[in-house]
Amino acid sequence: MGLRRVAAGGAVLLVLAVAGCAAPYDERMAFLDEIAQKGIDYRIKLYEQDTEPAVEACKIGFDLLDPDLPHDYDTGVSPEWRAQVEEAYVKSCMTGELKPKPDVDGIDAVTAVPVTAPPASPTSTPSPTVSPAP
Repeated sequence: MGLRRVAAGGAVLLVLAVAGCAAPYDERMAFLDEIAQKGIDYRIKLYEQDTEPAVEACKIGFDLLDPDLPHDYDTGVSPEWRAQVEEAYVKSCMTGELKPKPDVDGIDAVTAVPVTAPPASPTSTPSPTVSPAP
């Protein structure tokens, strides 16, 4: 019976150790790309509802998303990492760009792209015309 308890305890410690590890850098950067894409998707939904993207609307979208962030420390998620994820979402929601240019002044540093109509879908992009050679 004692051996079973030791084995079970070891298994529990292993699971806790794995669950508490920080995600690798590449995984966190891929997560930022996914979050940024979700910000762009939310921007499109806002336009479909005749709503201009605004910082507050994009922040609400992020709060509704409530993403499960990969840990940046063994003990969990730092406030700085959470802020970086939220900034990626909000900036992408505001600009429609997957990777807005980083700026030390935060979310308000990126000027929203003026759009008078919802973004065109990739399949509706007109193809360039080629004139025949003289």
